[in-house]
Amino acid sequence: MGYKCPLCGSTLPAGHYHRVLKIQEKAEKAQKGNLERIKKQVLAAQAAAATAKRKEREARANAKAQAEAARKQAVDRERRKSAVNNKRLMARIKKLEEERKMHQKHTSPQELGLADEGILVTKLRAEFPEDRIERAGKGGDVLDYAMFGKEQAGCIVYECKRTDRIASSHVDQTALAKKTRGADYAILVTSGTRRRFSGLDQESGIFIVAPSGVLTLARLCRESLITMAKRRLDNLARVAAAKRLMDFVTSPACKTPLQEAISQSERAQENLVREMRQHANDWKARHQIYQTINCDITHIQKNIARVLANEEPLKLEKPAFEPLSQPLK
Repeated sequence: MGYKCPLCGSTLPAGHYHRVLKIQEKAEKAQKGNLERIKKQVLAAQAAAATAKRKEREARANAKAQAEAARKQAVDRERRKSAVNNKRLMARIKKLEEERKMHQKHTSPQELGLADEGILVTKLRAEFPEDRIERAGKGGDVLDYAMFGKEQAGCIVYECKRTDRIASSHVDQTALAKKTRGADYAILVTSGTRRRFSGLDQESGIFIVAPSGVLTLARLCRESLITMAKRRLDNLARVAAAKRLMDFVTSPACKTPLQEAISQSERAQENLVREMRQHANDWKARHQIYQTINCDITHIQKNIARVLANEEPLKLEKPAFEPLSQPLK
């Protein structure tokens, strides 16, 4: 009995037929193994491609995030820089505005500083070293206890205000300070202005004065306290004498020459400052001339030595000017 060949269809003996079947099974098994291997390779390739694509997306996302972070940092840096520049500009504008107002009032920065309690205390102590000058707390009243020998002749209280306008609340505050401190005189030192205020006035029993006139007014008030102490006036007579002084000081008979004296003092101060600056510029220029001469002479001496040593002369360099030193006091 014969068997039909599964490959070519011919009739084969039994032994041969079974050998062909084994060969075919082995070939199919090998083919199946190759297919499985190829499938695995395809799956691995697909997984690698997916991983590569995911990493590419992540890289693009990271690059975008880094670019956005860098952009935000640059924006924040420019914003901070702009804020600093704006702050400096506003400070400069404020300073220029204060200088403009001072020029309009013919007030120097030194005089404007007398509207500050700390500066006023320093000036009063220098002006009246024998008096007891006190500052009642941070930002509080300034008290001048005028001394006549070892006795207290009286008290002057000061309120300092650096504002653009003279407010009624400042007047009330100074009047209250006069009452609570038991002072003979109260002076509101203000950089502000109001209608018909020319630098000196009185209201509610107090003086109102611009910073440029406070020391002159302080001398007048203090002198009157010394005079009262010499005459041994009682409290009622002291109040009446203080009222007469206030009326006289703010009257045209005294106010006009007092304002003229203050104005002349301001002009003298401005001229002094201008003259000092001019002298400083002249001294600086002369100092640089001396340094230039010294540098040129030194250069010539060096080149003479080089020429004698058969060397090339050096080129003249621009001198580095040293600042002018101030003499020791």
